[in-house]
Amino acid sequence: MDPYFKYLWIGLVGIFIFLPMLGVWMREPGQVEQEQADIISDVLRNDVTVSNAQDEEMLTIPAGQFLQGSSEGAYHEKPEAVVFLDTFTIDKYEVSNRRYADFVEWSGHRAPVSRYGGMAAFQRPNFPVVYVSWDDAVAFCTWDGKRLPTEAEWEKAARGVQGSMWPWGDSAQIGLANVKGQDDGVKYTAQVGAFEGDRSVYGVADMAGNVREWVNDWYDQHAYRLRAGEKGIEPEARTTRVLRGGSWTDSLASARTTARFKMLPRYRDTAIGFRCVRSGAREKSTQNGEKGAS
Repeated sequence: MDPYFKYLWIGLVGIFIFLPMLGVWMREPGQVEQEQADIISDVLRNDVTVSNAQDEEMLTIPAGQFLQGSSEGAYHEKPEAVVFLDTFTIDKYEVSNRRYADFVEWSGHRAPVSRYGGMAAFQRPNFPVVYVSWDDAVAFCTWDGKRLPTEAEWEKAARGVQGSMWPWGDSAQIGLANVKGQDDGVKYTAQVGAFEGDRSVYGVADMAGNVREWVNDWYDQHAYRLRAGEKGIEPEARTTRVLRGGSWTDSLASARTTARFKMLPRYRDTAIGFRCVRSGAREKSTQNGEKGAS
């Protein structure tokens, strides 16, 4: 190829690749912030009837032992151990856009907006909030008088004391959860609680699919081995947090109740959301602007 045409071709490719990216960073001052305000306003104004899934319904997980980890899973899922947990109460559903919009309106916290756009499909009121960091999740739970679940609490709520491989049991059934692929009929996220098959023995919804969920713990691939007293290993540096549960981008194998993931706390993505817990048995929750830690 003639060198002139070669460099011309490279230049044209560069223009098509980098101009759209440059446009992201050349937005007018305040444009991203205005988009955040518009999205929250749209969610709150939406006249769609909010279903029971948007109520702050919580389920009590009774005190007792359960089996955490998997002898057949990945390195960081081993070894299994019998763990005792006190009673706690967990959100039945992942936090929805509607609930998160209330939080943003009352607190002034940043809205879950990507500077790259393409969020409209994920921001319907009854769908799980996404594009939230670990700190965003902590801030919401604190405002709502709750906290993020520990890794052990999340796993017990998902698999029960029977130690199920998936929330519904030990069989890998396609279509029960919103995971990767078209077999479930959903391309991206789905309305919270829409997949009736994706319920744990306690009734907690969407523990296998829809979005991965932040939990409170720092990630350490050796965590379970250190707990078991295994020698010759040292704790890892605390740089990433744990995510639990599968998402609309994950395979069914990654949606197992013992699967563990790690991510930098500041990371935000359309496949990551969260739910909250409270210590103790279920109490009636109020919805107003005066919420706070209890």
